Amino acid sequence: MLGPLARGSAPLKRRARRRIVVVVISALVLALLVGEVVDQVVKASTPAARRSTSSWVAAVAPIVGESSGLSSTLREVRNLGGLPACTSGGCQRTVLDAMLGQLVTGSASDVVQLDDIGLIPPSQRSGSLLEGVLSGRAQASKTLAGAVALLLGPSRGHATLARAQGLLLSVGSELTAADADYRELVRSLAHVAAPKLGQSVWVSSAKSWTRGGVQGWANRLVAATGLQSLASIAILAVSTNPPVLRIQGLPASTTTTATTTTTSSTTTTTTSTIPGKRTTTTTTTTTTSTVPPTTTTLQVPPPGSLSVLAPTSKLAVQVVVANAGNVGASPVTVVAALRARSGAAQAVGTSTSVTDRVRSLAPGVARYLSMPAMVVHKGETYTLTVSATVPGWRVAVERVVVHVAT
Repeated sequence: MLGPLARGSAPLKRRARRRIVVVVISALVLALLVGEVVDQVVKASTPAARRSTSSWVAAVAPIVGESSGLSSTLREVRNLGGLPACTSGGCQRTVLDAMLGQLVTGSASDVVQLDDIGLIPPSQRSGSLLEGVLSGRAQASKTLAGAVALLLGPSRGHATLARAQGLLLSVGSELTAADADYRELVRSLAHVAAPKLGQSVWVSSAKSWTRGGVQGWANRLVAATGLQSLASIAILAVSTNPPVLRIQGLPASTTTTATTTTTSSTTTTTTSTIPGKRTTTTTTTTTTSTVPPTTTTLQVPPPGSLSVLAPTSKLAVQVVVANAGNVGASPVTVVAALRARSGAAQAVGTSTSVTDRVRSLAPGVARYLSMPAMVVHKGETYTLTVSATVPGWRVAVERVVVHVAT
């Protein structure tokens, strides 16, 4: 019995070997097919990846260009001798502040634009590098503006100077790191055929941001004529509605005249000289006209005068407030208050006030405000007090005595 079984085992082994060979060959064929498919996928995806990278570079290139353009503004701020703000007659604080504002707003805008492009960067590292460059420059710009404000502010002590110089050193460190990150970003995109990111450098001289360079620039800034902070708010004009009929008690130098003719043109000249106010002369030509003699003003009537109003039960005040300093005013609060000087209202100490606000007022800018109406009584006299305040500034106050006719 053992003989036949032994003889039948050979065919079984041969069939097993054939099955193994078939399995191996099938596996090899499958591997070749998979490899071919993978190779085709890789070849097909490479152009797509390159197109995606090129699209991202093309989208961020204008943002980088805007950031690079701000470097010239930074150099102008650091080089006071070449500043448009500085001439042989001194420096203009408003121009310096405008350039600092351009740095702050421009660099912040670059960060926002990068967030809005909506494209995936070639790699997480590339995206992080560019984000770090733009955000670092934006933060450095804000720190620079703060340091300048300290240097030119009212406090000039040693501690203030040291703090400002410390801020300037941090600005230099931040900008130097941003420039280094940008160079690394450009290297990481060297494989991109086109487009290419251009050069972007904010620190052209590392020496200017060392402790010695910062101290020298801070001293020049403090010593520059006209750059020190000047905080001054002013009330240029006060008028009323109903308008003033006439002003009693004006100085003799203030006159208003009119000439009437029916055959030829005549000239009317009004000259106003009010203490503390600018003298103005206005010449007009009229033909066949009659102008009744009245005296009114769009400026603040002088002390001791009485402004007579038309009969009314409500008085509205218009105020022209101006920033007479060289730094921004924020916020500006204007208050108009009436206090009775005669009649039954005076007996009970009647007073009322209204308030209006201006969020911010740039240097040299004036604002016209129409205040809400206040209740008045016919035949009574009031002291109208108008004040303009800015936190930390001296208050501007003007007082006008008004009488409501019956």
